[in-house]
Amino acid sequence: MRHSLSPTDVPERPSNISALEACTLLNALTDEERASLAGESFMAYAERGEAIWLSGSPSLFCGVMGVGFVKMTKPTLQGMDVAVELLGPGQCFGLMAALEGRPFPLAAVAVTNAWYLKVPTRALAPLYQSSSALKDQVVRTICPRLRRAHEMMGRLSSGRVEERLAAVLMLLADSYGTPDDDGTVIEVPLTRQDLSEMAGTTVETTIRIMSRWQKECLVSTDRRRIRLHDLAALAGAMRGGLDAGS
Repeated sequence: MRHSLSPTDVPERPSNISALEACTLLNALTDEERASLAGESFMAYAERGEAIWLSGSPSLFCGVMGVGFVKMTKPTLQGMDVAVELLGPGQCFGLMAALEGRPFPLAAVAVTNAWYLKVPTRALAPLYQSSSALKDQVVRTICPRLRRAHEMMGRLSSGRVEERLAAVLMLLADSYGTPDDDGTVIEVPLTRQDLSEMAGTTVETTIRIMSRWQKECLVSTDRRRIRLHDLAALAGAMRGGLDAGS
């Protein structure tokens, strides 16, 4: 699920069934159930920066990413939206709210031009209720995600700027990082603006901290990827172990 996509690319539209087949969260469905759900669902397109839904919107459907990335954001008391999750191809978003019939607690915003499958709650809920295997799969998959999201929200609401930015990079490394001989590569097309929004800070502060970390050989960047050279040092920064310098 580690795909590289430029923010300006117009991706090819995937099929409904291919999106569902790539979603490990729903792999407990039978082939017949998956085909039925694909027939009830709709592949939608979102441009970079487009809101797929807002916090508080009714959960008439959940989403399965086909191509591209979406971020789940939460407003802070200061009126800034911060991202608590970044989800890519094969990942499901808004599922628990849809299954529980409650409004979406987080907003969903496209980070890149993206295709996502709109899976109607009315079609998914009966399958979920009748399948103990699907329930077990959802619980085992969603619980760790919720725990990471709550940890992320806690760090973003209480940490210093450097701690928050380090937490964002560690979250991305955990979800999308690929180890190599020179560190961990994150192939997600994020701009400095995206990183600053996820960390709940300004673009200028993000540029200043990332530039300093590059000089210290902790990270390096190019147009399509971020390379983390020292995960231990960044984990220390996440816990407040480095001077924020801001």
